[in-house]
Amino acid sequence: MFVFTPVRQVKQWPGTIKVSSDGGKVEEVAINFDLVLLPVDDYMEKLNQGNKVLFDAIMAGFGGIASADGSELADTPENRQALYQHAPFTDALLYAYRAANSGEGARKN
Repeated sequence: MFVFTPVRQVKQWPGTIKVSSDGGKVEEVAINFDLVLLPVDDYMEKLNQGNKVLFDAIMAGFGGIASADGSELADTPENRQALYQHAPFTDALLYAYRAANSGEGARKN
Protein backbone atom coordinates (compact mmCIF):
# COMPACT_ATOMS: atom_id res chain seq x y z
CA MET A 1 0.00 0.00 0.00
CA PHE A 2 1.24 3.48 -0.87
CA VAL A 3 1.78 5.59 2.23
CA PHE A 4 1.29 9.29 1.51
CA THR A 5 3.65 11.75 3.14
CA PRO A 6 3.73 15.35 1.86
CA VAL A 7 7.52 15.62 2.08
CA ARG A 8 9.79 12.62 1.63
CA GLN A 9 13.52 12.13 1.79
CA VAL A 10 15.60 9.60 -0.12
CA LYS A 11 19.22 8.92 0.78
CA GLN A 12 22.11 8.10 -1.52
CA TRP A 13 20.04 8.51 -4.68
CA PRO A 14 22.36 7.86 -7.65
CA GLY A 15 23.36 10.72 -9.89
CA THR A 16 25.70 11.09 -12.84
CA ILE A 17 27.95 14.03 -13.61
CA LYS A 18 28.89 14.25 -17.27
CA VAL A 19 32.35 15.76 -17.68
CA SER A 20 33.46 17.01 -21.10
CA SER A 21 37.01 16.42 -22.27
CA ASP A 22 39.09 16.97 -25.38
CA GLY A 23 37.97 15.57 -28.70
CA GLY A 24 34.28 15.71 -27.85
CA LYS A 25 34.50 12.90 -25.30
CA VAL A 26 32.29 12.81 -22.24
CA GLU A 27 33.08 10.91 -19.07
CA GLU A 28 30.21 9.90 -16.80
CA VAL A 29 31.03 9.92 -13.09
CA ALA A 30 28.70 8.37 -10.50
CA ILE A 31 27.82 10.45 -7.43
CA ASN A 32 24.92 10.36 -4.98
CA PHE A 33 22.49 12.73 -3.36
CA ASP A 34 20.32 12.84 -0.27
CA LEU A 35 17.16 14.45 -1.65
CA VAL A 36 14.12 16.10 -0.11
CA LEU A 37 11.13 15.48 -2.37
CA LEU A 38 8.88 18.52 -2.05
CA PRO A 39 5.21 18.98 -2.88
CA VAL A 40 4.83 20.68 -6.28
CA ASP A 41 3.71 24.04 -4.86
CA ASP A 42 6.72 24.14 -2.50
CA TYR A 43 9.07 23.20 -5.34
CA MET A 44 7.69 25.97 -7.56
CA GLU A 45 7.90 28.51 -4.71
CA LYS A 46 11.57 27.65 -4.14
CA LEU A 47 12.25 27.74 -7.89
CA ASN A 48 10.80 31.26 -8.08
CA GLN A 49 13.17 32.35 -5.29
CA GLY A 50 16.25 31.38 -7.32
CA ASN A 51 18.49 28.44 -8.03
CA LYS A 52 20.40 28.51 -4.72
CA VAL A 53 17.19 28.46 -2.70
CA LEU A 54 15.81 25.58 -4.76
CA PHE A 55 19.04 23.56 -4.67
CA ASP A 56 19.39 24.02 -0.90
CA ALA A 57 15.76 22.95 -0.42
CA ILE A 58 15.98 19.74 -2.47
CA MET A 59 19.52 18.60 -1.61
CA ALA A 60 20.09 17.39 1.94
CA GLY A 61 23.58 16.15 1.11
CA PHE A 62 25.87 14.66 -1.52
CA GLY A 63 28.63 12.09 -1.80
CA GLY A 64 31.11 10.70 -4.25
CA ILE A 65 32.77 14.02 -5.06
CA ALA A 66 36.46 14.57 -4.45
CA SER A 67 38.35 17.82 -3.97
CA ALA A 68 41.42 18.65 -6.05
CA ASP A 69 43.65 16.86 -3.53
CA GLY A 70 41.59 13.65 -3.83
CA SER A 71 39.88 13.84 -0.44
CA GLU A 72 36.10 13.60 -0.08
CA LEU A 73 34.52 17.01 -0.69
CA ALA A 74 32.72 18.12 2.47
CA ASP A 75 29.14 19.38 2.32
CA THR A 76 29.73 22.99 3.36
CA PRO A 77 27.98 26.20 2.28
CA GLU A 78 31.14 27.24 0.41
CA ASN A 79 31.41 23.93 -1.46
CA ARG A 80 27.71 23.98 -2.29
CA GLN A 81 28.06 27.49 -3.72
CA ALA A 82 30.98 26.35 -5.88
CA LEU A 83 29.11 23.23 -7.06
CA TYR A 84 25.99 25.30 -7.86
CA GLN A 85 28.12 27.24 -10.36
CA HIS A 86 29.13 24.02 -12.15
CA ALA A 87 26.47 23.15 -14.75
CA PRO A 88 27.25 19.40 -14.85
CA PHE A 89 26.59 19.23 -11.10
CA THR A 90 23.31 21.13 -11.22
CA ASP A 91 22.18 19.10 -14.24
CA ALA A 92 22.93 15.89 -12.29
CA LEU A 93 21.09 17.21 -9.22
CA LEU A 94 17.95 18.19 -11.12
CA TYR A 95 17.90 14.98 -13.17
CA ALA A 96 18.30 12.86 -10.01
CA TYR A 97 15.58 14.87 -8.26
CA ARG A 98 13.11 14.40 -11.11
CA ALA A 99 13.89 10.68 -11.35
CA ALA A 100 13.47 10.17 -7.60
CA ASN A 101 10.29 12.23 -7.45
CA SER A 102 8.68 10.42 -10.38
CA GLY A 103 9.89 6.93 -9.52
CA GLU A 104 11.80 6.65 -12.81
CA GLY A 105 14.87 5.32 -11.05
CA ALA A 106 12.94 2.29 -9.80
CA ARG A 107 12.00 1.10 -13.29
CA LYS A 108 13.80 -1.83 -14.84
CA ASN A 109 14.41 -1.82 -18.60
